[in-house]
Amino acid sequence: AREAAGAVTGDKTMEAEGRTERRKPERTTYSVMPQPGGGWRIEGEGAGSSGVHRTKEEAVKIARTLAKANKPSQILVYKKDETVQAEHTYR
Repeated sequence: AREAAGAVTGDKTMEAEGRTERRKPERTTYSVMPQPGGGWRIEGEGAGSSGVHRTKEEAVKIARTLAKANKPSQILVYKKDETVQAEHTYR
């Protein structure tokens, strides 16, 4: 067990033995946020031109399309009080 951590060779990095940790790919996050004047906005990479949507359902539908097209990704849907209502992850 200690050998696996590189303790036998005195080197404590896994990279020194040719092993590296697997890292999860970065996820794009799309947030469906309420707007002060009414409506719902999608915030996130590639969502800049989505504008303000009249209903939360409309904004979630568009965010879902964006998230599925840009996997790995996730959607965070907020309530009007700005707490998270739901999270959806796409791999």
